[in-house]
This record gives sequence, C-alpha cells and structure tokens, in this order.
Amino acid sequence: TTISLSAYEIVKFVRFSKSLMNMAVDAFEAKLVEKIAEQIIIKAEYYILYGTGSGMPKGIDKAQTWSDGSNGVDWASSAVTAAELIELVSYLPGGHYTNAKWVMNHKTFFTSCYALRDDAKYPLVKEVGDGFVMLGRPVLLCDSAADGEIFLGDFKQVVANLSEDIIVERSDASGFAYNAVDFRGSCIFDCDIAVPTAFVKSEATLA
Repeated sequence: TTISLSAYEIVKFVRFSKSLMNMAVDAFEAKLVEKIAEQIIIKAEYYILYGTGSGMPKGIDKAQTWSDGSNGVDWASSAVTAAELIELVSYLPGGHYTNAKWVMNHKTFFTSCYALRDDAKYPLVKEVGDGFVMLGRPVLLCDSAADGEIFLGDFKQVVANLSEDIIVERSDASGFAYNAVDFRGSCIFDCDIAVPTAFVKSEATLA
C-alpha cells in the first residue's frame, strides 16, 4: 500500500481585550495556550474519523463505502442490539481484531451499548480500570464521533503525520485597532487510511 500525505493547516484563533488580559491571573495566558493546543488536537481527531480527503485529511468514514451485511450493520430500530454488535465484529477481518478498538461518543455508548446483554444475559460491556471493554475490545469515547455512529477497527492502519509541532503565537499588533491581544495556534497535519478494510461501522442508516 502506498500512502501520500500532504500538508494541511489547522488553525485556531482567539482574540481578547487588553483590559481582560490585564485583569487575568498570571497563569491565564499559559492556560489559554494549553486550551488552544487542545482544540487543534480535537480538530485533528475529527479529521481522523470524518475527513473527506478533498482539501483536507482523509479519515476512516470516507476510506470505504459502507454496506450492510459486508462491512457494516444497519440498526433494525432506533438503537443497536447485542446481536447487531456481534454481527459487526464478525465482519472485521481476523488479522485486525487483535488491535481493534471501538470508537463512539459518550452519549451513544451509555444510551445504546452500556446496558446490552447477549441471549445468555451476559453483559457485553465490562469496566476495566478507568475504561471499558466491549466484546473483548477496548472502547474509546470520542466527542468527535457523531451521535449513533459506532466504529470498530485497527487504528494502527491510520497513517498520520504532524509535520510541524503545534505552535501558539501572541500578537499585540494585529489587534491594535481593537485594543486587543490575538492568539493563534496552528499546526501542519495530514492523515489517510492504509488498509480501509481494517474498519467496520454500525449506525441507524449506513451512509
């Protein structure tokens, strides 16, 4: 497999009035820099899941066409069932199961998956330390995942490159006309999926 990565900018811009900056505690600016960097990381996380590959990084959701009964499972009703999740696991190639992880958001996990049991009334989810395991694989709770969408796959097949470290810069000059101080965070990032078949997906209606 050949993967070609480009260089896409992720930029976060925040403006504060100088009066607010003067009133802030000493640690305010350091905390602000940390929060800007976190927002850039969250955007990169979104691209890993949903990037289209057109003018932006390419993520898992667009790496292949999802089809019920082959690499995906449509829910029969408004919520996923234990049988549907077990079916989804069966579509993941065995070579990728060892490294596989579930990805969904907090709401989907706790409303649709957490209480599920199989036909023998055995719970699908176990609490392990500070995290969760479902059907033998770790669960990653990700706010970037859309409501009602569940991914399972081998994230070692996500090829990503942060070709430039996250940089947060301050400028007093750019906000001169507004008596403001500007902060800009940026990085250079791209990603693609080396083996698209290393992932499967379940939702109410596969797109």
